Amino acid sequence: MRLGLTNRLPRRARGHRLGVMGVICTGGKPAYGLGALRVFAACAIACAWLFGAAPTALAHGPVAPVATGYVARVRTSPTGLRAEVIDGYVRMWLRVATGERVVVLDYHGAPYLRFMASGIQVNENSEMYYLNQTPYPLPVPSGLTRRTPPRWAPADGGHAYEWHDGRLQALASIALPPGVSYAGRWKIPLLVNGRRTAITGGLWRVKAPSIVWFWPLVVFLLCSLALWRVRSSELDARTARVLGVVALVALVTACAGRELHGRPGVSATQYVELGLVTLYAGWRLRAIILRRAGFFSYLLIAVVAIWQGFDLLPTLTNGYVLIDLPGPVARAATVTCLGCAIGLALLGPRLADLDELASRTRRRRRAGKHAGPGPSPTGSVT
Repeated sequence: MRLGLTNRLPRRARGHRLGVMGVICTGGKPAYGLGALRVFAACAIACAWLFGAAPTALAHGPVAPVATGYVARVRTSPTGLRAEVIDGYVRMWLRVATGERVVVLDYHGAPYLRFMASGIQVNENSEMYYLNQTPYPLPVPSGLTRRTPPRWAPADGGHAYEWHDGRLQALASIALPPGVSYAGRWKIPLLVNGRRTAITGGLWRVKAPSIVWFWPLVVFLLCSLALWRVRSSELDARTARVLGVVALVALVTACAGRELHGRPGVSATQYVELGLVTLYAGWRLRAIILRRAGFFSYLLIAVVAIWQGFDLLPTLTNGYVLIDLPGPVARAATVTCLGCAIGLALLGPRLADLDELASRTRRRRRAGKHAGPGPSPTGSVT
């Protein structure tokens, strides 16, 4: 079943007024539509169940956050080392030049990581080894101290490594006076070729964005409710096309920002995911332009848009955006995805009714063609 533009609908469907629940009314009696409402409600519940955890991009664990209220910056690092803070103030990334021997010390001064010419090793007798396990930290065995003999295990064969470091975040728990952004100085001790040194930097609080960013969602909701009261199938179809196109553009924009954000580099998987989303958006955009998009096409667009919107929801509550887009653009894409999903969700049952009406009309026309001419008044077949 397909729902194209209004000129693809049967003439009986054009300009039809819909009942309160989206049921198409013919002769004052509801023809159908309650089943479509139940199907859409079931899909909405499934969507909420599947993607409800999308915005829980925590500062700890394997999920990469999309926004944060603090940002840590590197000020000094030893010669031959390249250090970057990943995800605002969550993880430290370190690349060591070939030939340098570097040891990263943990919270108590015990060896945690060892960079050598042959690769990188991790000390399984370090407290940080257990705290940095994913998806959840492991209990730290009792008796581990800075004097506990290291137990080295291979971690990576290259010369760059990334790890979660609580020293970057420790200052975030300090209450800052209004108007103050600088939280303080952090330090990660190292041994470089046996010489004690450190990577140092500072932590800053970033002001949260304005609550005005939530107003477009209210506008989307009120406009959708107003459209619901009009109950015009022609207006519903046009609105669905507009919302579908805008949602697809916002979806690709948000996905590009998310996938092209390096930590610190962009992986091949990120490029593949962006390519797949772009192909899907182009495929559905072509269907909308050619007036071939139906109820399930718009339903899928709504599901993907609301997933992307919830995934980027922290950009509306945190000041530092961790995707490859300027903050205002990222927030606009988030609001657009959520707003278009709201509009398509409210239109869903009516779009299903219009598809059903178009399908029934086509079946009646085909049945009329196969039936052939009826008998003449004299009893002979004309």
